[in-house]
Amino acid sequence: MPRKRRSFPRRIETYFDQTQLPWNSLVFVFPLLLTFHVGALFCGTRLMAPRDITSLLRYFGAEAWWFLPGLAVVMVLLGQHWAQRRRLRFELRGQVLAGMVVESLIEMLPLIVISHVTGRVIASLAATAPASRAQLIFQEVLVSIGAGIYEEFIFRLVFISLVLLLLVDVFGLNQRACSLMAVVLGAALFSLYHFSAAQMTWASFPWGPFVFRTLAGWYLGAIFVFRGFGVAVGAHIFWNLYTMMYRL
Repeated sequence: MPRKRRSFPRRIETYFDQTQLPWNSLVFVFPLLLTFHVGALFCGTRLMAPRDITSLLRYFGAEAWWFLPGLAVVMVLLGQHWAQRRRLRFELRGQVLAGMVVESLIEMLPLIVISHVTGRVIASLAATAPASRAQLIFQEVLVSIGAGIYEEFIFRLVFISLVLLLLVDVFGLNQRACSLMAVVLGAALFSLYHFSAAQMTWASFPWGPFVFRTLAGWYLGAIFVFRGFGVAVGAHIFWNLYTMMYRL
């Protein structure tokens, strides 16, 4: 008599599991991504990150579509969704997305603490505000959204993923150690990305903002590793909006 195969109950994915799925991150980020690009199409943007992504993709032969950087974000997240062997399930749960909004706001609060601990950071951020008070608030909101998406995309999603792919999957090194190294190195690059070449001298280097952004990069990197891309983007955007309101 053939033995019956034991069937084990399927593991129920909790909220904390679902927020780390690339598909949920994509659904969470996509409306923000669309808002930024549609707004930038009509109002323009001074944000460097999407321009740098466009330049890189054009170097490899891609056409310079206005939504090309956004398409890169979408394709990377869809690729990760497929790579996780989730049989292309595209489930959507409103309570998960609502929870990600609330969690992003909560995760932003330690950034305020870090900014006050490092000192003079808020003042230096205020000093970088546009000189003209006539600049539209809408443009500042667009920059806050775009920076939150694309800086997390470059320095967390792409950078950390590539480091882990190379060191863990190819060379078989310890995943925890490599994750820590990727977060630390990505945070330093994230901080340096905000400064011009003229500031990269020992005499004029802005150490206060550098220390703050490096610590913030460590924190956002930890959010990315443990809570996923969507929550990291949300926390970054809420922080940008907080500093925007401080400047106005």
